[in-house]
Amino acid sequence: MSLYPIWKYGRFFLGTAFILGAIILELLCSPWLGTYGAIGISIIFLGDLFLPTDETTYSYDNPGVFYPLQYASQIIDIFAVVMFAWILGATSGDFLGISAALEFVTGYDMLAAYTTGPHAGEVSVFAALAFAGGAAAQASIAIGHELTHRIDNRVAVFFGRLGEAFGMHTRFSIRHPYGHHNWVCTEKDPATAKRGENLYPFLVRSIVGQNVQVWELEQARLEKMGDSVFSWKNQALRGWGMEAMVLIGFYFAAGWVGVLGFLAVGAIVNIGLELANYIEHFGLVRSPTEPQQVRHAWNDNHMMSFWLTSAISRHAHHHANADVEFWNLEPMTDEAPTTAAGYLGTILLATVPNLWHQVMNRKLLDWDERFANADEKALVAQANLNSNQALLVEAGRNYLQSRKSLAA
Repeated sequence: MSLYPIWKYGRFFLGTAFILGAIILELLCSPWLGTYGAIGISIIFLGDLFLPTDETTYSYDNPGVFYPLQYASQIIDIFAVVMFAWILGATSGDFLGISAALEFVTGYDMLAAYTTGPHAGEVSVFAALAFAGGAAAQASIAIGHELTHRIDNRVAVFFGRLGEAFGMHTRFSIRHPYGHHNWVCTEKDPATAKRGENLYPFLVRSIVGQNVQVWELEQARLEKMGDSVFSWKNQALRGWGMEAMVLIGFYFAAGWVGVLGFLAVGAIVNIGLELANYIEHFGLVRSPTEPQQVRHAWNDNHMMSFWLTSAISRHAHHHANADVEFWNLEPMTDEAPTTAAGYLGTILLATVPNLWHQVMNRKLLDWDERFANADEKALVAQANLNSNQALLVEAGRNYLQSRKSLAA
């Protein structure tokens, strides 16, 4: 029997398999959790740097299997977050009776292993936090993103929002499809980074702006329905309520240490999303009256990025048609601008602002020349002038000078 069909479907869940391995090590009170994480992250980064691009358009005989696989992945990711809460409170009790249930099934006493066993105190809390944050990020940003786009599938949206609640990120299911996808590459979208804007101030501007907009979106929706913004129909309030329930669970698991732990998980997820937002549309512009095209997103076809992000890296096609399920996204090899490297490599580059702008300024000028239409060229000129980047400012001045010459 060929293993290729298993790989063809399963490759998008390599991150889930990685998280599952971490959960097993946590259950066993293994001191190797941190080493396992370091090796895994190294493989992921090296794969993103050195594996080739994948420009294939795939077809699937049984695409419906992706939905139960995504639901299973959400459950595994959620359990990784719950295990982090359990580890934080292991010295004070058996949160949710997880150890008791495991002992009933296998005879293994996990609580004793953590409190009096030979490796008690050797499981790295920081490694457990990293895995919980990574699991919550996958549940919120990668798979959660895909599921909450399927607005006609209530089960998919439920699992998407459930995963987002464990990453303090339920606003994503509202602001992203109904805000970002309508306003991307325009001044109205706080999640579109401006030319010359550094990553770190963008993080603050985007997070604050999106939280304001999610409330405005729900307020406008409920007003059209004749309901109060404080109605139980307010999806933002319901989402924040879900997050509060998880927070309370962490408190019961480990007291105020648990609260801080969950806030740390939420910080990882929210910062992770903004890292992705920053690179996905950096510096691109669009006339608000024109529909999105594949040119309005930086695209990436690196293999590792394709596998680990539920194909979010094929961002150009996703923004041109958000109804397309992730496994059907096309590479858009010639039609879209490309990221500076693989997804992870591009994010790493963005953390060094001077180097980032050196690389991206030239890519932006290339976009202006090859992709921008006439209306966008005028918007680009103003964006370049406002960028405080010498190369872009010069290009903006040259454009305006050429327009004056034509007018004369």
